[in-house]
Amino acid sequence: MKKLLLWLICIGVIFFLSTKISTGIQSKVLYISDGVKIGIFNFYSNISNFIKRHFDQAAQIKYLSNELKSKQQAEYSLEALTSEYNQLLNSVQSYLQLDLPEVTLVRTISYIELNDYKKVWLELKSDKTYEEGQIFGLIDNNRTAGIAVYSNNRLIGYLNGADKCSYSVIIGEYKMPGVVKYDTNRGFIVDYIPLQQEIKAGDKIYTSGYDGIFYPNIYVGEVSSVDSSQGYQIALIKAIESETARFYWLIDTESFELFPAEDNNQTDSSPPPPYLLAP
Repeated sequence: MKKLLLWLICIGVIFFLSTKISTGIQSKVLYISDGVKIGIFNFYSNISNFIKRHFDQAAQIKYLSNELKSKQQAEYSLEALTSEYNQLLNSVQSYLQLDLPEVTLVRTISYIELNDYKKVWLELKSDKTYEEGQIFGLIDNNRTAGIAVYSNNRLIGYLNGADKCSYSVIIGEYKMPGVVKYDTNRGFIVDYIPLQQEIKAGDKIYTSGYDGIFYPNIYVGEVSSVDSSQGYQIALIKAIESETARFYWLIDTESFELFPAEDNNQTDSSPPPPYLLAP
């Protein structure tokens, strides 16, 4: 009976000890297992993060590359636009720096001769020095009124229809050149019109600017009839009822470059023929 009791006690002690030992081993095993699991999870997470960063960096690099291309394209476009802007600005500045014709208001003082209402003395208030015999254009009411000549420190006005009033013009659709003058038989006419293109009654007459008296495209008048003589057409200018004005605008084109030499786009860059030179 005692032996049986001793065996039971021994078995209980052994079971108790085995339980304690297995619990310690189990905790050790579980600790090691948890460490392995955590290491695997960390390794997997690191690998995932590395792969993700790699692809994110590739996408970021691609995005930045596209942005760089767009930026470079915008820079080149901006450079081209800046160049075009500078060219336009230079053109505008060059135009603004042109020497425009001088326009001065002059007053009629009196007629030079009795019963001749086409020649007048003009008062010119200017500090500028003019050359003897210099010719100017006269404008009144938005059309040509005649010419003025500086002579003996005085200004003489030869109005349209005066025997010494002459300047170059263009006529009609084809801008046929001619010279306004006074003819004792016909009166106020345009002479020396070439025969290449026919002109007709009603054609408008404007200054050409070839002679340097007027700048181009000032209205002169209208053709009333057409004749021919010595290989030229002659246009009679429709009579204009006008009285001698008290004031005229004096046009000085001396410093005005009417036909710049650098303009190579003009179809007709040849100098005007001799008959279109200033009288």
